[in-house]
Amino acid sequence: MKKEELLALWNGKYWDSRSSGIYFIGHKFEQELQFNFSGYCEEDIHSIPCHFMEKLATKLNELDKKAHRIIEDTFHSENTETISLTDILFDASGCYNAFAFGYHVGESPAGELYFLVKFDDNFQPDSELIYEIY
Repeated sequence: MKKEELLALWNGKYWDSRSSGIYFIGHKFEQELQFNFSGYCEEDIHSIPCHFMEKLATKLNELDKKAHRIIEDTFHSENTETISLTDILFDASGCYNAFAFGYHVGESPAGELYFLVKFDDNFQPDSELIYEIY
């Protein structure tokens, strides 16, 4: 997928290409999303099939609901309704399977806490919730 196509699909802006990866801010359904392609260069972005990203954009709300169910299943008694999708992450190492949804939870003593839900190539979520601090 070309840079221009990716930005158009996600109403993206602020494309940032660094040695550590590609980053931009996208907008979908009145929601701002931070896209992180860690370990990717612009040539790597071209290898992502258009149909994959188009399907991700189309199924965004459905996938967000699946991810929320995993968060809710992990925290039965906690109020998780206020946690919203903030990041879509890709990593060249494959540590997030195909990709992950990131949810900014808030400040912790160690730093900013995020919940991550990994998805495979078939857009199925992994039931294990990941905790990351930045």
